[in-house]
Amino acid sequence: MYLDLTANRYTLLVALCLAALFSLGWLGYWATPVEAGEPILLSPDRWQAQRLARVARAESESVYRDAEKLVRLLDSPAPDPVNAMLLAQGIYARQRNGTSATAPARQALIAAAEVSARYASGSLDKEEAFGATVEALGKLERLMGE
Repeated sequence: MYLDLTANRYTLLVALCLAALFSLGWLGYWATPVEAGEPILLSPDRWQAQRLARVARAESESVYRDAEKLVRLLDSPAPDPVNAMLLAQGIYARQRNGTSATAPARQALIAAAEVSARYASGSLDKEEAFGATVEALGKLERLMGE
């Protein structure tokens, strides 16, 4: 059995165009952002804002992970000075650059890591290290909206 499509080229072309339009409509339905129940048109400014929001969210998560490491260091009964210094250097290397939206939390975390490394080496009190870490966590909470 053979299927003869030579006489139905126009019908096939119309069917393909309709399938392409349906596929684009389906993709647009799922990809279009919605605000207050209404779909919004993505202008270049909105694309830029969405990109910056994604970058800030990723930076916030990175700051949060580093803050967890710092809290674990301070929870240990006698933190190792070498590990504390390596952690502080790593936090500085990861958090020194970023968007202005996360700058206060990143700077506070860098300062807390430095103070914690000095505490681990014995040159500062535990209360100062905890105070700097609590301040950094407060800025991180405001950043993440908790």
